Amino acid sequence: MRKIILLSGILFCLLQAGISQDKIYRNNGKVVEAKIIEIGSSEIKYKEFNNPDGPVYVLEADRIKKIVFQNGKEQKFEDNLKDPERYAGQRNKAIKLNFLSALYGYSEIGFEKSTGVGKGFEVSLGIIGAGKSEIINYYNGQNNQLGEVKRSPGGFFVTGGYKFGKLPDFILFGKSKATHLMQGTYVKPVLYIGNYKENRIVEKANNTYEVGKQNVTFGALQIEVGRQWVLGENLLLDIYQGIGYGVDNKKPVYDYIYDYGYNASAFNYANARAGTSPGFSFTFGIKLGWLLK
Repeated sequence: MRKIILLSGILFCLLQAGISQDKIYRNNGKVVEAKIIEIGSSEIKYKEFNNPDGPVYVLEADRIKKIVFQNGKEQKFEDNLKDPERYAGQRNKAIKLNFLSALYGYSEIGFEKSTGVGKGFEVSLGIIGAGKSEIINYYNGQNNQLGEVKRSPGGFFVTGGYKFGKLPDFILFGKSKATHLMQGTYVKPVLYIGNYKENRIVEKANNTYEVGKQNVTFGALQIEVGRQWVLGENLLLDIYQGIGYGVDNKKPVYDYIYDYGYNASAFNYANARAGTSPGFSFTFGIKLGWLLK
């Protein structure tokens, strides 16, 4: 009889232990058996289940995948990050300038709007010629002189794409944590369309060359991968690079200085195309933005 009572007591304790503990599933794969004390917006407080009289531990919410409570209910912290209420009152629009574009012969201004957690659209307008103009060197075989002329481009391009972002990152401000709707890593399918005119060197008869004009129409469909940071309440920084497929009617150019021959690749200001058209196209950029109310 005593053995039955003892075994029943042990079984009861084991059952109680199995149903009264909370389990914290961390992002690194570890599972913590705990007794949850408090759940906040950015952290939780708990005690170790096997040491209920021990210290209170604090764990940041962005390190937790989910919590399974003693009654079997689950709370996924990823779902908390998706909650639109978390970002209520944040600015969700921005005007953006391409920081490096003027060095490559154009200027670009864009507009971005977040349409929800982890998604949004971005459009931009580029003015080709509003920036540094490249100098073209050419050799005139008729009078044995080396000449030069500015490329002097003039035109425009437009872009449009939709962002699919990773959940916004947590940022550390002292001992508190916050996150912003427009921050995080993203993937963006984007379409480029543009047209411009510029000077080019035209080869004539008798090994002579002269300055001519060409009219270039181009387009590209790319996938851009980037990361965007929100700095304070007003500024943002966006660094991105992309690869895709582009097409244009730009004529090959000849390297007259080093006699490398004709180069079929093309720089279309908004993007660069490798090889002959159509071919792979590439982009890279740094954008600075101002958040709008």
